[in-house]
Amino acid sequence: MNAKLDNITTQYRKFNENQVLTEGQLNEFIDYFEDQDRLSRTQLSGVGIVCGFKSIFFDAAASKDAAVMREIFKGKEIEPKDYLDTIVITQGAGVTTDGDLITLRKKIEKTVANSDKKVIETLIDFDTNAYRYYRSYESDIQYSHFNIDKQQIPLLEIITQQDYDLLKSQGAKVDDFKDVKGIEKLNDKIVILYLESYSNEESPCEDADCDNAGAEQVSNLKVLLADSKVAKDLLSRGDAKDALYQLHNRYEELFDNLPKIEAKRVILDPAITTPSQLKTRFYDSINVVPALVDGFDKISATFNLNDTSINAKISSLLNTSTLNLGDYQYRYDLFKDLIDTYNEMKGLLLHLDAECCPSINSFPKHLMLGAVGATLELGEKTDLRHSFYHSPVTTNDDENYERVIMLIKRFIEKVNKFKSHNGPVKITPSNLYVRLGNKAVPYYYNVDQPLLAQWNFEKTKTDRETYNLSYHTTNLAGDDYVQNPLNYNIDNYDFYRIEGHLGLPYETAVQNINDLKVKYGLPFDVAVLLLNKGEKRDGNLPSEPRKLSIEDLRKQLVSISDDISKERGDYKSTLFNLSKLDSDLKLLNKAAFTAPGSDKEVVIVKEDPKKEEISTELLSDFLERKSGLEHLAGVERGGLFLLIAESEANNQVLADFSLPYLCCSKKDPVFLVLPASQLCQNDAPIAMTIVPLDGEVKAFVNGSTSVPAITQSAGQSFFDPNLVNTAYFGQTITFTVNDDPVDVQMVVHEVPNVVVTASTPVNGESPTNPTATVVFSVSGNSNLSGFDYSWNFGDGKSEQVNDPVVTNGLVKQTHVYNLTAGKEDTFTPILTVTNSSGCSKQYVLQPLKLIGQSTVQCLSSMEIIVQYNQSLGPCPGGHTCNNAKFNLMANGTVNLGLVNLNNLGTSLQPGQNRPNNETSGPNRINSFLITPAQAQSIADTDPNGDGFISFSLVCAEAVCHTGVAWTTIKLGGNVIYNGCPTNNFLTINPCTGKIKP
Repeated sequence: MNAKLDNITTQYRKFNENQVLTEGQLNEFIDYFEDQDRLSRTQLSGVGIVCGFKSIFFDAAASKDAAVMREIFKGKEIEPKDYLDTIVITQGAGVTTDGDLITLRKKIEKTVANSDKKVIETLIDFDTNAYRYYRSYESDIQYSHFNIDKQQIPLLEIITQQDYDLLKSQGAKVDDFKDVKGIEKLNDKIVILYLESYSNEESPCEDADCDNAGAEQVSNLKVLLADSKVAKDLLSRGDAKDALYQLHNRYEELFDNLPKIEAKRVILDPAITTPSQLKTRFYDSINVVPALVDGFDKISATFNLNDTSINAKISSLLNTSTLNLGDYQYRYDLFKDLIDTYNEMKGLLLHLDAECCPSINSFPKHLMLGAVGATLELGEKTDLRHSFYHSPVTTNDDENYERVIMLIKRFIEKVNKFKSHNGPVKITPSNLYVRLGNKAVPYYYNVDQPLLAQWNFEKTKTDRETYNLSYHTTNLAGDDYVQNPLNYNIDNYDFYRIEGHLGLPYETAVQNINDLKVKYGLPFDVAVLLLNKGEKRDGNLPSEPRKLSIEDLRKQLVSISDDISKERGDYKSTLFNLSKLDSDLKLLNKAAFTAPGSDKEVVIVKEDPKKEEISTELLSDFLERKSGLEHLAGVERGGLFLLIAESEANNQVLADFSLPYLCCSKKDPVFLVLPASQLCQNDAPIAMTIVPLDGEVKAFVNGSTSVPAITQSAGQSFFDPNLVNTAYFGQTITFTVNDDPVDVQMVVHEVPNVVVTASTPVNGESPTNPTATVVFSVSGNSNLSGFDYSWNFGDGKSEQVNDPVVTNGLVKQTHVYNLTAGKEDTFTPILTVTNSSGCSKQYVLQPLKLIGQSTVQCLSSMEIIVQYNQSLGPCPGGHTCNNAKFNLMANGTVNLGLVNLNNLGTSLQPGQNRPNNETSGPNRINSFLITPAQAQSIADTDPNGDGFISFSLVCAEAVCHTGVAWTTIKLGGNVIYNGCPTNNFLTINPCTGKIKP
C-alpha cells in the first residue's frame, strides 16, 4: 500500500475545445487537486485526532455510571440494553499524515425508488457506533506500520450489529465472528482506526458500454484492536516508525515523570535571635536541590541541551551543609529563580503539539485511539493515542518550543552567571506577579550579553534583549529610560527591587534607600528590625560612666583613611568602621571633661536612650503585632521594606523582608469611626472604619462587660445592634481597637413590642352601600400612650395617631371598609409603631377576607310589586288582562306567590288591589315582601354564584298573555327596578340593581 503523498503530482493540463481526453490527462487532473487537498490538511491544518473517538466497553457496570452515560451519549436518552456487551466509540474526526480525513461510518442497504435494485449507502451523521463482534484481522494489503520484521502483529477487527447483518445478507461468511465480551483483558487493548486503501483491478470492457470501466479506488475503514504491549513494541521495533507520536509522546512522558517542585518560604518567628538562626531559616528553605537537578537534567537531555557541568555547579552553589557564606539570601533567591524557570519549562511541555511538515510516514493510514475505556486527561491525552499536531499557522505551540529552548539556556546561564557583587544601593522598577522573564534582572547575576539574550522571550525575539532592566546597566541599551528608569513613567511596574544594601550598617543602608526614595518620589517606607538587644545602650546604663579616648578615636580615623588610600579591604567593611566611629563621635555632644585642659579622656555624663536617629525594633516584638513578612528582594508599591540586623552594635544588614502595606510604629495608632451614634435593635449592621485596617475591635458596657456585637464579613468589620443583649438597651457602649480605647460611643434602643389583633368584622345594614367595620386592638407591657401609630388599613386608606388614649390597657382603632355587595375582598392591615427614641417596628396582620352584604341580606325584606297599569304601559302586546294569573318564581324554582292581574270583572279578586288609591278601573296590583327564609332559598338556587337572581311570571292558567305586567322592585324602600320585563322575565342583582340582558 502506497501513501498518496509519497509521490505528488505537481502539474496538470488544461483541456482544449473538442479535445480527445486520455486517461492519463484525466487522472493527472484529479491527482493534482487531490494532492493539493491532502497537503492543505497536513501542512496548513495539522494531523492527528481532532476530536471525539472516545471508547468504552459498555457492560452492566458502565450502564449504571451516569457520568459515562453523559460522556458517551451526550445526555441523550438511550436504552442501555441496546449497548450492553459492546465497545462503544463516539463519532470523531482525525487526519492521517497522508491527508486522509477519518470519521466513523455506518453502512446501510437501501432499495432504489421504483426499482428492485439495492444500493449500499455510507452515513456519518450519528453520535456513536456500538461494536458487538470481532474476528482476527488478516489482509493481503500489506501495511508496514502493522509489521515487526515483516510480520503483522496480532490484530482483531470489530464490527457493529448493522455491519454483521449486512455481511450476512450479502452471503458473506460470518461464522468466524465472535462476541467482543469474550475478548480477554479487553481493557489492555488499544483501538486503531485503519483506512484500508487499495485499487481493485480494472475489469475488461464488455459489449459497447465502457462507461463504468476503470480501477475502483477502495477505502474501507477498519476498527482494530491490538494488545497495548504489542503496540508499544510496534512503535519501538516496527518496520515503519511513527516518529511524530514518539516525539510528542516523549514530551508527555517527560512531564509525567518530572518531580513536582515548589520553593519553600522563609518564615520568620520570634525565636530567631541570632544571625546563624536567620541563616538557617534560609538554608532550610533550600530543600529540593537534588530533585531540581534531576528534573532539569531530564528536560535538557530531552532537548539535547544537557550540560554535564551544570549539575555540579548547582550542587555547589546551593549546598547548605558546607556553605558558610554571607550571601545566603542571594543564593536562596537563585534557588527560587531556578525553580521558577524549571516550572515554566515544565508547564510548556504539554503545549508543544505543533509540527512543521509532519512526516508522511508517521501514521499515513491509521490513527491510534488509546486503550478501550481509557480516561482521557485534559486535552484528550492518554497513552497510545494520537493527539492533534497542529500546523504552526494555527497555533503558537511552535513558539512554545522556542520558549522551552530559551528557558533551558537561561537556566544554564543563571547557574554560570551567579556572582556576589559589591556596589552602591540602587532601586530598580520591576514587577511582582509575572513570569521571571518579565522582571528586572537581579543584582546577583553577571548581566552580560548571553544572559540578556535568554532572559525575556518577547524582547529577544524583537532584538530588544538589551532593553531589560537591571541593577547592572553596563550591557543594557544606552537609552536614558533604560539606564535611569526611575526618571520615567513607571505606571506599568508594581515592585521595586532594592539591592546593594546587604552587609552595610543599617544606618547607612536606610539613609541611602531613603535618599533614593525621596529623589524619585517612590511610595514605600523603610524600617529596621533587630534580632537581639546586643550592646544596646538604652534603659540600663552601667553604674560607671562610659569613657572614650580621643586618641583611640583618632587612631580609628587614621586606620579608615589608610584603608581607603591603599584600597585595602572592601568598601562595606570600611563603611562599617565609619559607622562605629560615627556612633562614638556622637557621644561628644553629651560629654564633660574630667579635668581642665585634659585631652586624654572624655567622660560621658548622660546618654538619652530615646533620642535615636533611626528607630529600631526587635523582630520578636514586631512579629507579635504583625505577620506576613516575605522575602522578595524588594518591596511592592505602598509597602514597607524591612532590614534585618543583629543588633545596634553589630549593625550590618543581614537580610531584607517586606510587607505589602505601610506600617507601623511600635504601637500602632488606632482609630475608629461609626456612621451613627444611636441605633435601633432591628437596624441593619453598620460598617466600621478602622485604623489599622486589620485592627481588632471590641465593644463594652460599663467599661468591662463585653458586648459580642462585632462581626466580620469579607475583611470588613460591622457593628450589629441585633446582637446586643436586651439588658444593655439604652446604655452607652464603648469600643477599643487593638485593646486601646477610642473616643467613639454607641447607644442601642429597644423597638416597640406590642400585640395587634383585629375583631370580627361587623357588616353594615345598607344593602346598597355595603360596609364592614373592624376594631383593631393594640396591647403590650410598654407605655402604649407614648407611641406613635401609623395605620395602613390595606384599602388605600391610612391614619396617623400620636399619643392615643389607653383604655383598659388597650389602644383601639376602628376602621370601616367600603365593600361591593356580594364580592369578597382581601385586605392586609399594617401597623407601624414608633417609640420616643425613633425606633419603629412594623406589624403585618393576618389578611382580612371581607364580603359585601350577601345576596341573602339584599333579598330579605325586598318588596316586589307586579301590576297591570294602563297609565304605566302599555307593556308590549297592548292587550287587556283577561287571562293573567301567574306564579311569581325566583330562579325558576322558588314560588313567591300568586300574581292575579285578571280584570274581566269589575270587582277585585282575592289578592288584588288597585294602585294609587283608585276605586274603579281595570288596573290591578299585587305586592310581595320576601321573607328571610325565601331569601335563603333563592340564594341557594343561584346557579352561577354571581349575585344575579332571575324573576319570572309563570302562567297559572290554561292560557296567559305575556308582556302584561309592570314590575317595581324596592330594596330598603328604594326603587332599584321599575319597568316592564321582556316576556315577564327579569334577571337582576338585588344588591346593586344591575340588570343582566
